Amino acid sequence: MNTYLISFFILSLITVSSPGPAVLFTVHNTLNYRLTKTFGGILGVATGILLVAAIATSILIFAANTLNFALLITSGVGSLYFFYLSFSSLQKNVRKEFRKNEQLISSFQHGILISLLNPKALAFFIFIFPLYLDTKTISFHRPALLSLIFSFNVIIVHGIYTAVFTRIAKSIDLKKLTYIFNKISAALFFTFGILLLKQSIENISNLFT
Repeated sequence: MNTYLISFFILSLITVSSPGPAVLFTVHNTLNYRLTKTFGGILGVATGILLVAAIATSILIFAANTLNFALLITSGVGSLYFFYLSFSSLQKNVRKEFRKNEQLISSFQHGILISLLNPKALAFFIFIFPLYLDTKTISFHRPALLSLIFSFNVIIVHGIYTAVFTRIAKSIDLKKLTYIFNKISAALFFTFGILLLKQSIENISNLFT
């Protein structure tokens, strides 16, 4: 395997492993739902990463000057979505049962949105991709390979998070753990929303200066 692939694998692995909205989303699902819905969310996050990578690659190839505008849209919409997740977390109960197959689809869609509306994901590909690509002669083959490596790491790392928190949930009072984590996740999602709202305001200022 080429050195650049190994270095990107390690870098993306560290990035995916660090706590953030996607990890919080996966742990939240692990404590509140069955594994099928949790893995549906993980696949959604991984799919969203592929879409983010495609958007970032397009910006690098065709319109690098639209970076500020892209981050502005992402930050603005993302802040609203994280506010929604915050209030939604306060209303969760312990391990709700499936009622309809749409719940799996919903989890998958939520996972995609988590990736699409997280500016850190877009920024990672915008600023890290050029280190591994020749933007003057860029093709879609190498970005596709790097994107697949990143998405593979998402599935592996989030699967590990799921296994760990499933074991934790079995060894202690699940109801108490879920109650505490839901309150923590609500606070963190709200914080993400505030930070993205602040970033949106800064991006608007930058566009007019």
